[in-house]
Amino acid sequence: MWAFVNPVFLIALAALSVPLLLHLLQRRRKIQMPFSTVRFLKLAQKQSANRIRLENWLLWFVRTVLLTALVLAFAGPVWRTSAGGRFFGDAPRDVAVVLDVSYSMTYETGRGTVWDDAVTAAQAILQTLQKGDRVCVFLAADDVRPLLAQPTSDHDLARTLIGTQQPLGTSSQLRPALWAAVQALEQPGRRERELHILTDGQALPWAELADATPPAGGWPPTFVTLLGAASPQNAAPLSVEVQPPVLLTNSAAQLTVTLTQTGPMLDPTVSLFLNDRELARHAAEGPVTFAVPPLPAGHHFGRVETPQDPLVADNAFYFVLRVREQLPVLLAAAENDAFFLLRALNPTGAMLDVRRIEPDELSGNILTDYRCLFLANALPLPGQALLNVEKFVQDGGTLVMFPGDRAATDEYARWGVLPMVPQAVDDVAEPLRQPMRLLQPRDPIFAGLKLPPGAVPALTARRMLRARTEPAPAGDVLLMLGEDTPLLWSRTVGAGRVLLFAVSADRQWSDLPLSPWFLPLIHQIVLTHGGATQQPLYEWGSTPGFQRDPDRAINLVRSESNLQPIAPDQLPLPQARVARDVPELLRLIERHRQGRPLTELMLWLALALAVVECWLAHRRSRSAVARPAVKAPTTAPAPGRVAEPVTARS
Repeated sequence: MWAFVNPVFLIALAALSVPLLLHLLQRRRKIQMPFSTVRFLKLAQKQSANRIRLENWLLWFVRTVLLTALVLAFAGPVWRTSAGGRFFGDAPRDVAVVLDVSYSMTYETGRGTVWDDAVTAAQAILQTLQKGDRVCVFLAADDVRPLLAQPTSDHDLARTLIGTQQPLGTSSQLRPALWAAVQALEQPGRRERELHILTDGQALPWAELADATPPAGGWPPTFVTLLGAASPQNAAPLSVEVQPPVLLTNSAAQLTVTLTQTGPMLDPTVSLFLNDRELARHAAEGPVTFAVPPLPAGHHFGRVETPQDPLVADNAFYFVLRVREQLPVLLAAAENDAFFLLRALNPTGAMLDVRRIEPDELSGNILTDYRCLFLANALPLPGQALLNVEKFVQDGGTLVMFPGDRAATDEYARWGVLPMVPQAVDDVAEPLRQPMRLLQPRDPIFAGLKLPPGAVPALTARRMLRARTEPAPAGDVLLMLGEDTPLLWSRTVGAGRVLLFAVSADRQWSDLPLSPWFLPLIHQIVLTHGGATQQPLYEWGSTPGFQRDPDRAINLVRSESNLQPIAPDQLPLPQARVARDVPELLRLIERHRQGRPLTELMLWLALALAVVECWLAHRRSRSAVARPAVKAPTTAPAPGRVAEPVTARS
């Protein structure tokens, strides 16, 4: 709507009546001329009168609009962008401030941190408020955190609360904070609304707004202040993985570090620290792999560091290596069936603490002390033992099953955790040595599997389990024998995993126990999944570092480390006013609250109308000169009127 900076000049609009009065009061004079006939003059009179009358009215209209434009230019017209503004001033305002408090706001610029600029911008917004204006403040962290949930006119309280805040070790979720702010602004009464978003310009928090439905009442006038660097630079460790997942005292390991990077890296190196001692330093080219030597039993505190950059909060990544002397493994099998497995699991008697029991002994609570359970020709199991095994898997244990001749195929139907349900045991008519194929080469079981030099993964099978085709198997096939014969199935159940072989653990069904890759495969299964219920290497949290009792490593959520900026024209907020610093924000606020000044536009309009008025007046005067000259009477004729003719006397 309209507003005026100097509305007193509107009084001059009364001058618009002057051109009209001049045109209406102008008297029309006549010239009497004697003519012998008036037939042609009457026709000329009609045509000339219509044309001149139109020119007079057009000239009056142009002069009136010219005066109007001049008066409005002096009155200072302003087009208000809010429908709630008063005609001659500002309406009370409700202002909502959404402040990004993610750890990317600690990015260091040449004048301080982005957070310092955000606090300065928030205080500047509060300084622009007048008596009667209200403000509410929301913090955009991993969820919305209301600082002032309802609009209040206590500006000093808002300034104090904002001044005491600090960035949090979380990511930024703008959507819930914006929705809460818009809802807080939906107050009854004719009050202007403003929404201010103070952030660092990171593209990540805006992604979820791209496809979001706008609020029911639409977005209020929105100001977005992108205070971050136009071209940020940051490198940070994204994740850490250890192979094998379970570390034993006499085994080395590999630590793989994945990096995230925005912009060029200032110093392309990554350092590994273990127990506060630098162990190695490598160039940061793709995933970085460190060799970890054998460690004594216990907990070892490590961290991976990237060089100092403007965002210091994510330069270090913390983890805990838990090294065990032995890994407890339980084998439920008869003595004859366990012969090859016992030697494959613990050939030297040092790595694994293997205990063998009879299958019937699984009915007790013995499984709580183990991470990995092997069943070799152990079916059928008593009902209670079956329930205990399934609960063991659900709680995070690893179950490895080898079939045998003791159980019929119907016994497998009682299980609810198997990756497939056997239909029959098929005897191979002509056993042939066939190669094995990995269908899931990225599975952790095969990630660290090393075969003896010259070994070819192949075996000869004489008897194998065949799965039912209907219903479809619940698990995945990891290993194939030949082209179309599944050898190893896998299924994730709860927090644990079930592996089912198609051949037995002895030489009755195949030569699998005698193959050179049987021992490394069994060891890799145990080392990969034997520690499934142990604490992870690290956890995500808002306070990075090490915590005791129990020993834990806490890291910031690394998605916030991606500082890829968003362009102002890509913001998913229509008609948002975007500023890069506090002075520009204040200019946008002032322009919005005053409206768009139209004084310059009115002056240009007046200039154009003045040109048109001069042209019309000049055209009219030339038309009068071009008329045929006659002897002037005592009184001149009025424009647009031909003198009434008088018949000549004899």
